[in-house]
Amino acid sequence: MRNNLRFAGYFKFLEKIMLKERLEEMFADLHMHSKASDGTNSPREVVRLAKAHGLSCIALTDHDTVDGLQEAIEASFELGIEVIPGIEFNCYYKDQEVHILGYYIDYEDRGFVDKLEEMKKLRNDRARAILKKLNDLGIKITIEDVLEFTSEKFIGRPHIARAMVKKNYVGSVKEAFEKYIGVGGPAYVERYRITPMEAIDLILENGGVPVLAHPGLLSDDSVIEELVKRNLVGIEVFHSKHTERDVEKYYEKAKQYNLIITGGSDFHGIEVDGRDLLGTVKLDYKYVEILKSKARNLDRNLKTYKLK
Repeated sequence: MRNNLRFAGYFKFLEKIMLKERLEEMFADLHMHSKASDGTNSPREVVRLAKAHGLSCIALTDHDTVDGLQEAIEASFELGIEVIPGIEFNCYYKDQEVHILGYYIDYEDRGFVDKLEEMKKLRNDRARAILKKLNDLGIKITIEDVLEFTSEKFIGRPHIARAMVKKNYVGSVKEAFEKYIGVGGPAYVERYRITPMEAIDLILENGGVPVLAHPGLLSDDSVIEELVKRNLVGIEVFHSKHTERDVEKYYEKAKQYNLIITGGSDFHGIEVDGRDLLGTVKLDYKYVEILKSKARNLDRNLKTYKLK
């Protein structure tokens, strides 16, 4: 039986945490991944690790899936850390990848979940096509090898790369991408991707707040102006791969277009990231309060905090 915990009730719980920590600085990481997509830690472990690194709030933003959110939010009650339900859509527009983050999404909305299920099937079909190409190249990796690192629910290139490492075909996940499964590689397969405009529409229709992820990684950031015209609400100014110049540039972009500011490490786990990204981005909690305010101003009831 499900215990429905509405927005107001959840934030009473959060106020207790915040009052306890009020004399200390509070920090957030609003871009993190778990095993529900291509991370190496379970959602609960992600919450625990964030708490251990001194974070007061995180957003779990797995790629194109909400499968890990219930577990993460349940862990938030156990461990006393705020968890914002999120998602990261991998999109494609004008010959480049553009990622859109969604915050305070209703992860139980049936129409939203159905769309994600459709995307998941296409993603997994692509993974099998990559495996066929690898097999043709003499790299004998099976779907069973890959499923040691994930499940049938989400099969991505990082999981294939980890299987290749285990089988000693490559020395690292990075090498697997560079030599075989990265863009232009002999085993690369193009995937179905929605446009960032479609992602923004999906998030807004669901009741969430759409934010452009890591703009410093774009090859052409003129797309920002187009996305603003299509109701983009925020921009990820702080990111583990952003330089100081990137931060300054996108802070100014945020002011120019009246966008809210977010930030996150883009944590996947040491095995994928190559280092521990936790703690590399500690976003001042004032930005979380602005994000919450924006969500309220969008007239959303935020029916997202529900425990089984």
